Amino acid sequence: MSILASWRNLKARLDEMVVRRDALVGINRRNVSFVYAHNPRSAYPEADDKLLCKALMAKHGVGLAKTLVVCDGLYAIPQTLETLRTLEHFVVKPANASGGAGIIVVGERASDGVWKKAGGTGQVTIDEIRYRLGEIVFGAFSGDLDDRAFVEERIFPHQVFQDFWSGGLCDVRVITLDALPFFAMVRVPTLESDGRANLHQGGIGLAVDIDTGLTTRAYYRGRAITHHPEGGGLLLGVQLPDWQGILDTARRAARSVRLGYLGVDVVVDQVRGPMVLEVNARPGLEIQNVHARGLAEALDIARSKQAARSSVTMTEAV
Repeated sequence: MSILASWRNLKARLDEMVVRRDALVGINRRNVSFVYAHNPRSAYPEADDKLLCKALMAKHGVGLAKTLVVCDGLYAIPQTLETLRTLEHFVVKPANASGGAGIIVVGERASDGVWKKAGGTGQVTIDEIRYRLGEIVFGAFSGDLDDRAFVEERIFPHQVFQDFWSGGLCDVRVITLDALPFFAMVRVPTLESDGRANLHQGGIGLAVDIDTGLTTRAYYRGRAITHHPEGGGLLLGVQLPDWQGILDTARRAARSVRLGYLGVDVVVDQVRGPMVLEVNARPGLEIQNVHARGLAEALDIARSKQAARSSVTMTEAV
């Protein structure tokens, strides 16, 4: 190879590196260009406080799990437990926490004051729930001394998500900017993640084509995979149910709060369809590894498609 050809090859590789660098978003760029630029600090509680967020989304017709009871202090724990004693299939959550911390998912009643854990492994007692409620209101999972606990009805996911893995609740993380969905992944739990849809705790990320709702790539512990490492379920080439409904739900949720840049976590219930679990004002960047593509690149593509659709609409109107 000649010196000129070698130089051209090197230049082409450097140009490609520059393009990839600009497409990828690091934590500092995310904070400055996405979070700080689009999310006013005064509006953070609208995402961080799950009960406040649910109230705002309900006003905009967003599908949500029903809140069964709110426990806003130690004094309320006895009455909360009395309410729960006759119920089954519910979820105990902190109002202010992230990453699934503090959550207990309860299944069928086994006996008075004893329930099966969701997924069928082990049991949950009323004493464990009492202790967890105390931890939550003392801020063990959020750092807020005046945190609240609340209990929601349990969501039963669509069969497609159970096929990924039935031992936990899969959710669809949709990244939006100014209510425009532009990046999405399914987060699939594992035994390693303790049934939580959290990639940093050992969950699996599935890249989803934003136009079609097809899963295109699976990412687990730094490597690409094709099947669930524990359950064996196929992860690639799967059509997610009611994809347009999922995107519409994410849009509606994004419009319900005064935050421009969001991660909207959507689940699809067997009966009620797409529902929002929560929204995140500072969504993580692991989705880039899941897609093997940069956040900025995905946003540019989505904006170009949005502009093209607007142009066609305007032309048809004329």
